[in-house]
Amino acid sequence: MKLLNDWVLALRLARRTARRTLGRTLLIAALVGLPVLAGSWFSVVHRGTHPTGELLARTVLGSADAQLTVPSARTDVRRVLPSGSQYTRAKSMTGELEVRGNGAALNVGLVTGDFTNALLAGTFRLDKGRMPAKRSEVALSPALADHLGLQPGGAMTAADGTTYQVVGLARTLDFPKARQVFASPALGDPDSQAQYLVDLPNGVDAAALADKLSKQGMTLESRASVIDPPATPRGPVGGAAARVLIVGFGVLELVLLAGTAFAVVARRQTRELGLVTAVGGTSADVRRVVLAQGLYAGLLGAGGGFVIGVVTALVGNAWWEDATSTLITGWQLPWWQLLGVVAVGLVAGLASALVPAIGAARRPPLAALAGRFAAVVGAVRVRRVALALVAGGLVLSVIGNIQLASALDTAREQRAAADPAQISRVASASPTLPVAVVVVGITLVVAGLVWMLPALVGKVAGSFRSLPLGMRLALRDASRHRHRTGPVTAAIMIAVAGTTALAFAVVNQSAAKAQNYEPAGRIGDAVLQFDGDVPYSAQLVDRVQSLLPVEHRYDLGTVVLNGTKAIDGYVANGSVYSSGYSLTAVDPAYVARFLDWGRRAAAELRQGKVVVPLATIAHDGKVKLARGDDLDGRSTIPYPAAVVTSPPRVGVLPRSALISADAARSLGTASVDQVQFSLREQPSAAQLAAVARLLGREDALTVEHGYQSPVRKASIGLLLAGLAATLLGVAMSVALSMSEGRADFATLAAVGAPPRLRRGLAAAQGWFLGQLGCLLGVAVGALYGFTAHTVVGSPTVVVPWAVIAGVAVLVPLFAAAVPYALTRSRLELVRRAD
Repeated sequence: MKLLNDWVLALRLARRTARRTLGRTLLIAALVGLPVLAGSWFSVVHRGTHPTGELLARTVLGSADAQLTVPSARTDVRRVLPSGSQYTRAKSMTGELEVRGNGAALNVGLVTGDFTNALLAGTFRLDKGRMPAKRSEVALSPALADHLGLQPGGAMTAADGTTYQVVGLARTLDFPKARQVFASPALGDPDSQAQYLVDLPNGVDAAALADKLSKQGMTLESRASVIDPPATPRGPVGGAAARVLIVGFGVLELVLLAGTAFAVVARRQTRELGLVTAVGGTSADVRRVVLAQGLYAGLLGAGGGFVIGVVTALVGNAWWEDATSTLITGWQLPWWQLLGVVAVGLVAGLASALVPAIGAARRPPLAALAGRFAAVVGAVRVRRVALALVAGGLVLSVIGNIQLASALDTAREQRAAADPAQISRVASASPTLPVAVVVVGITLVVAGLVWMLPALVGKVAGSFRSLPLGMRLALRDASRHRHRTGPVTAAIMIAVAGTTALAFAVVNQSAAKAQNYEPAGRIGDAVLQFDGDVPYSAQLVDRVQSLLPVEHRYDLGTVVLNGTKAIDGYVANGSVYSSGYSLTAVDPAYVARFLDWGRRAAAELRQGKVVVPLATIAHDGKVKLARGDDLDGRSTIPYPAAVVTSPPRVGVLPRSALISADAARSLGTASVDQVQFSLREQPSAAQLAAVARLLGREDALTVEHGYQSPVRKASIGLLLAGLAATLLGVAMSVALSMSEGRADFATLAAVGAPPRLRRGLAAAQGWFLGQLGCLLGVAVGALYGFTAHTVVGSPTVVVPWAVIAGVAVLVPLFAAAVPYALTRSRLELVRRAD
């Protein structure tokens, strides 16, 4: 009972203190509440976009009992379902429909179903009008309606000239931004697979019926299996370890920052806490008072973060739908997840007050009443256990990355052996055990650094003895008060480590995508593709050329041997056709544009040879050509060849054997499949629209812009995140330093120190803490660099130099500039107490 009364009293004191120092209390609550807000918001939005249970069943099955999938729409469903069953065609993607608009044809997704049937309610969203009930009626997705300039009441024309009445605007739940047409099942392919929503009679065993139908090649998915799906195997241990690492580091970051803020509060309450001991309170009472403030701030922050996060998720429904490209049909609050997020916030708030509470309890009553703060004196010693943790973590990280390198080499060898044509594509490797080893190693490194950082701050600060007076005073203050500078530096280190690790992941993933990206032509070229919808004619190409700023024109096509209509190719090693390359006729001048490879290949083409990319294809300077209908390679034609390895991954070049158009005519004929235009400048939107109208299709001509990397925008965002975390930590440490050093500053002013010295000290300490934390954070984040390279499949280890330079140089300078600008030069009069 006494303990309960003590805690009640401590909470009352905490509430009173919170009211008296509302600004500082709200700051701490915000530090605690911000991750709770983010966690609550994410949990609610994620569950809204990934529903479970009955809500999921409504989006998949509507109000039906089951979904039946049959091989063909011609199947008589009545014969396979129990008597008394009600069924209707379900919503399904049944291919594409070619529509006309803006003077050109366009392929869009075709979604069919009996949308007017009540069983389908909830499986799509109707925005305007009604759903189609006849073959001549359609509903459009808003994206397609905007593109075509149509609204309900208008008419849509298909490429074959059929006109459909637009009766509504609708969207699918999982692809709301797609260009789609909703139509009755009569518009779909009767031979394609079909889905039906089924309402079964009472008493029918859905599981037994599913087993019976599976023997006939049909699938029945019951509502019960959707609501309560069977358990799935757990994901990779490495991925789970990475998620735990992220959450753990986030909580540690919160504890360190909030702990520093609590240190500021506890120092400002020094005299008040001294009065507690002066009237008979014990050290335990002092600890309890500070911990109660942490609990109170945790309750305020976690509760506020929870409420704001949930309300933000519910109110911003349309925004989250647009951001996730998924429609939210209803809200399910994941209470256990939310309670876990709130509990983490409460524990973090309480833990952040633990160290300041212990420090306040150890302060002598007389020193507390006089407002004196004890400084750390004596030799600075780094714990050997902390050094062992760092060393062990580095060893584990190296071992894990060596294992990942071996796995990556194996993956590359397997890819090259499986398909030599894809040898230039990158491979990736993310085996569970090596990734988990790296994660554990990084965790140990961070734990050791956090443990040793207070001593490390003292060591580094004490090593600068030849600096100006202001810098020496700032570093001495940082060394003497390692109880606050250590946690702040650790918080900065963790934040910057996360920023650096994300930067490695972003740049390496971008490098992998850039390596795997296959441009249709050279950057800046326009590529005109011919097919059944846009047949080749020289006159059409001339007209297209007249509409664009064309500098040169190049024809590419397939070679037909002996007049056959089959696509011809050459056969590697006399084996089957599938192991060979198609034979493509090109202009040597087009090939010559591709640097050294192009010049060598063009020279061989001008001599009438076939150019192949692999030495294993040619034997004795020749390859064996075969018709496309000769799959066994029984009738081949030997032909002179040259091996020019490592062709650029552009269009057909890496997957084709090349021959000049003149040489192709000696073998048969050469048809033109595509024309590539070298442009003087980028065509305007009006020019591209004119070409689309001429060709009758919007996608026949494309201008190659290359892979569009998101690295620049991501780097700016990561730099801002690292800057924000650094400034937050530095601001709290400098604020505490200025508060604790008021008497020292008064003494300096009394002996003639200029007022600007106070600003200089704040800037110097901000730079020192920011620089040390950023350098350590970059080093820790770089441990993840090779791991990111192998996991995402980057061709080489790409280092985000821009982010590293910004974090290591610019962020510490900002950390110095902000305290300098915000710290007042002149100090209010204070009384020095002995």
